[in-house]
Amino acid sequence: MPDLTATTEKSEAQFAEFVDALAADPARHAWLPDLLREDSPFYNQRSAAAISRMRGWVLLALARTGVSNRELPFLLEEFDTGTDAYLVAAAARALRSYKKPSSEFAPFVIRALSNVRDEPLSFESYGDYATSATDTTPVRELFAVLAWLGPHACTALPSLASMRAQPGRLSKKMLGELDRTVAAIVGDTRADEVETDGCCNLRDDLGQKWRSFQGREDMDAVVSVVFEDQDGTRVRYQDFFKGNPSIVVFFYTRCDNPWKCSLTVTKLARVQRLLKERGIADQIQTAAITYDPDFDLPERLHSYGLDRGVHFDSHHRMLGATEGFAALRNHFKLGVNFIESLVNRHRIELYIVDGRGRVAASFERLHWDELQVVNRATEVLRENPRPRFAARSWFSGLGKTATAIFGPLLSIGWAFFPTCPACWAAYLSVVGMVGIRQIPYPSRMQPVFMALMLVNVVSVWFRARAIRDMGGFYFVFAGTLAIILAETVIGGGNVAALGVALMCTGSLWNAVGRRYLQSYVQRIRVLSRDVTSS
Repeated sequence: MPDLTATTEKSEAQFAEFVDALAADPARHAWLPDLLREDSPFYNQRSAAAISRMRGWVLLALARTGVSNRELPFLLEEFDTGTDAYLVAAAARALRSYKKPSSEFAPFVIRALSNVRDEPLSFESYGDYATSATDTTPVRELFAVLAWLGPHACTALPSLASMRAQPGRLSKKMLGELDRTVAAIVGDTRADEVETDGCCNLRDDLGQKWRSFQGREDMDAVVSVVFEDQDGTRVRYQDFFKGNPSIVVFFYTRCDNPWKCSLTVTKLARVQRLLKERGIADQIQTAAITYDPDFDLPERLHSYGLDRGVHFDSHHRMLGATEGFAALRNHFKLGVNFIESLVNRHRIELYIVDGRGRVAASFERLHWDELQVVNRATEVLRENPRPRFAARSWFSGLGKTATAIFGPLLSIGWAFFPTCPACWAAYLSVVGMVGIRQIPYPSRMQPVFMALMLVNVVSVWFRARAIRDMGGFYFVFAGTLAIILAETVIGGGNVAALGVALMCTGSLWNAVGRRYLQSYVQRIRVLSRDVTSS
């Protein structure tokens, strides 16, 4: 499709004329599906209502030109998650132009019948209002799809019987159409005589299979994207999406479609439970990234996730991009558009990211199965490439280890360093060196220890700022101060021992993080409670 940037400033009426021109020219029919993509430049800065009218008109154009496998996902997406009456009805009319009926369509149609609100509509012209002569309704169009499916829709009969049994569910006129639909389904052909659809191949065409990515992606822009998680901790893309595969979904808390964002995050919580049951929750990460980071601040992310059963730890987070959202959007090729900062249209999308931070596979538009997601992520785990930032990760781990071990050793070294020759003899006698009577006291070592301890305090401060958690630094600082006072002013082993304890606690806190320490404390409490109860 050619670059349409120059045409995106068209009014809605001009857009409708453009769509009609495409539909009238067989050589340009292939352009129509591109107008259904959420990231189409035509939808930039348009209201959600305007986008519904524009997309609906494209669907109606497809009803005239005929629907191929390429357009099917867009149609079935409206049945699967759509709540807009105009779009659902237009999708139903377009589906009847598909080359042949398939039993795979029936569950989608039944889902749409249970979700959509029935109201009068008109397809006579763009933006037309329904009148008694021109009106149709979503339910009428969906009944027409089931009648077109005929015996292929036999699985819909129980749902149709349930609809008929509900008092006030349908008008007398619509009850008549329901009866005609049932008659078309039952027909003269028994369900077991219906020719097979080749449903497995069709399911692949619907986009329900995983789309794998083979080429190398340009990672230079996305690695520097900065996120803030549900606890307010900042982390860069390359620091979170490295080493292990990740399951990534996109959402936003202001989404008013219960079949999209809210359900997506709820299903992600189920994925987390499956990972835990398989014992790989620490090998495969999960991330829910908001489209709306300016509004979805940490507190809102935290409460939204908890309400839907999401588990949080260092491997499982909800994230908002504070820097570099454009690079993130381009990296994942997100199906989203905006009016100013507010999302005006988006699709369901889930991605599997490998250990290098690259997209390994994706699932788009239709609802995904949690078990299928975990199985695909497990495959990526087995194929997981060595992270691009492996060396940086190794140095980072070395830095954490040094913080956790080197700092406490410094404090112990100075706090309990022998202060006189007699002390040296006493220390050595503990290990059996009683023959040594006198060892010169190297007093010049105390300034060395003090300088190294101060260097340790500074390094802890830098890391604490980086992870936005100053608790460890406060402990290390207090411990260092206690040791200095004990050795230079106050004197006394108790103060020095307290300083060492504070240094050890702060260094550990700074190395592994507050959430790890809290989880360890919680485990100890649970274990103590279990032991006491037994």
